[in-house]
Amino acid sequence: MKIIVGKNIKHFRILRGFSQKEAALLAGITSSYWGYLERGKKNPSIELIEKIADVLGIEVHLLFIDSQNKKLPAELMQSLYIIKGMEAKHLQFISTILKAYIKIHKN
Repeated sequence: MKIIVGKNIKHFRILRGFSQKEAALLAGITSSYWGYLERGKKNPSIELIEKIADVLGIEVHLLFIDSQNKKLPAELMQSLYIIKGMEAKHLQFISTILKAYIKIHKN
Protein backbone atom coordinates (compact mmCIF):
# COMPACT_ATOMS: atom_id res chain seq x y z
CA MET A 1 0.00 0.00 0.00
CA LYS A 2 2.81 2.44 0.80
CA ILE A 3 4.14 1.98 -2.77
CA ILE A 4 0.74 2.98 -4.21
CA VAL A 5 0.47 5.96 -1.84
CA GLY A 6 4.01 7.02 -2.72
CA LYS A 7 3.39 6.87 -6.47
CA ASN A 8 0.22 8.89 -6.06
CA ILE A 9 1.93 11.50 -3.87
CA LYS A 10 4.59 11.94 -6.55
CA HIS A 11 2.01 12.01 -9.36
CA PHE A 12 -0.16 14.69 -7.77
CA ARG A 13 2.88 16.73 -6.66
CA ILE A 14 4.10 16.86 -10.24
CA LEU A 15 0.59 17.74 -11.47
CA ARG A 16 0.57 20.68 -9.05
CA GLY A 17 4.00 21.78 -10.25
CA PHE A 18 5.65 21.50 -6.84
CA SER A 19 9.21 20.42 -6.20
CA GLN A 20 9.66 17.94 -3.37
CA LYS A 21 11.12 20.77 -1.30
CA GLU A 22 8.13 23.07 -1.89
CA ALA A 23 5.56 20.38 -1.14
CA ALA A 24 7.42 19.20 1.95
CA LEU A 25 7.64 22.75 3.29
CA LEU A 26 3.88 23.20 2.88
CA ALA A 27 3.25 19.87 4.61
CA GLY A 28 5.63 20.71 7.47
CA ILE A 29 8.09 17.88 6.81
CA THR A 30 11.60 17.67 5.37
CA SER A 31 12.16 17.17 1.67
CA SER A 32 14.13 14.00 2.40
CA TYR A 33 11.16 12.54 4.30
CA TRP A 34 8.89 13.54 1.39
CA GLY A 35 11.24 11.65 -0.92
CA TYR A 36 11.00 8.56 1.29
CA LEU A 37 7.20 8.78 1.09
CA GLU A 38 7.25 9.04 -2.71
CA ARG A 39 9.50 6.00 -2.96
CA GLY A 40 7.25 4.00 -0.63
CA LYS A 41 9.95 3.71 2.04
CA LYS A 42 7.95 5.26 4.91
CA ASN A 43 4.45 4.82 6.32
CA PRO A 44 2.92 8.25 6.97
CA SER A 45 0.43 8.77 9.78
CA ILE A 46 -3.22 9.42 8.96
CA GLU A 47 -2.71 13.03 10.01
CA LEU A 48 0.21 13.43 7.61
CA ILE A 49 -1.72 11.81 4.77
CA GLU A 50 -4.54 14.31 5.35
CA LYS A 51 -2.04 17.19 5.35
CA ILE A 52 -0.37 15.93 2.16
CA ALA A 53 -3.74 15.60 0.41
CA ASP A 54 -4.55 19.16 1.46
CA VAL A 55 -1.21 20.44 0.13
CA LEU A 56 -1.81 18.61 -3.15
CA GLY A 57 -5.40 19.86 -3.40
CA ILE A 58 -6.96 16.40 -3.61
CA GLU A 59 -9.28 14.20 -1.59
CA VAL A 60 -7.46 11.79 0.73
CA HIS A 61 -8.87 8.63 -0.85
CA LEU A 62 -7.19 9.47 -4.18
CA LEU A 63 -3.83 8.69 -2.58
CA PHE A 64 -4.94 5.07 -2.08
CA ILE A 65 -6.20 4.32 -5.60
CA ASP A 66 -4.03 1.99 -7.60
CA SER A 67 -4.73 3.42 -11.03
CA GLN A 68 -2.81 0.55 -12.63
CA ASN A 69 -5.43 -1.90 -11.37
CA LYS A 70 -8.35 0.33 -12.21
CA LYS A 71 -7.06 1.01 -15.73
CA LEU A 72 -7.76 4.71 -15.22
CA PRO A 73 -5.08 7.35 -14.74
CA ALA A 74 -5.08 9.07 -11.36
CA GLU A 75 -5.68 12.49 -12.96
CA LEU A 76 -8.84 11.13 -14.60
CA MET A 77 -9.99 9.78 -11.22
CA GLN A 78 -9.41 13.25 -9.71
CA SER A 79 -11.38 14.90 -12.52
CA LEU A 80 -14.24 12.44 -12.17
CA TYR A 81 -14.39 13.09 -8.44
CA ILE A 82 -14.60 16.86 -9.04
CA ILE A 83 -17.24 16.43 -11.74
CA LYS A 84 -19.28 14.20 -9.43
CA GLY A 85 -19.81 17.12 -7.04
CA MET A 86 -20.98 19.62 -9.67
CA GLU A 87 -24.48 20.95 -10.25
CA ALA A 88 -26.70 19.36 -12.90
CA LYS A 89 -26.33 22.29 -15.34
CA HIS A 90 -22.52 21.91 -15.24
CA LEU A 91 -22.76 18.14 -15.68
CA GLN A 92 -24.94 18.61 -18.74
CA PHE A 93 -22.44 21.08 -20.23
CA ILE A 94 -19.47 18.74 -19.60
CA SER A 95 -21.42 15.79 -21.00
CA THR A 96 -22.21 17.72 -24.19
CA ILE A 97 -18.55 18.62 -24.70
CA LEU A 98 -17.36 15.06 -24.05
CA LYS A 99 -19.91 13.58 -26.44
CA ALA A 100 -18.87 16.02 -29.17
CA TYR A 101 -15.19 15.27 -28.57
CA ILE A 102 -15.77 11.52 -28.68
CA LYS A 103 -17.86 11.82 -31.85
CA ILE A 104 -15.09 13.81 -33.59
CA HIS A 105 -12.26 11.53 -32.43
CA LYS A 106 -14.04 8.18 -32.51
CA ASN A 107 -12.18 6.90 -35.55
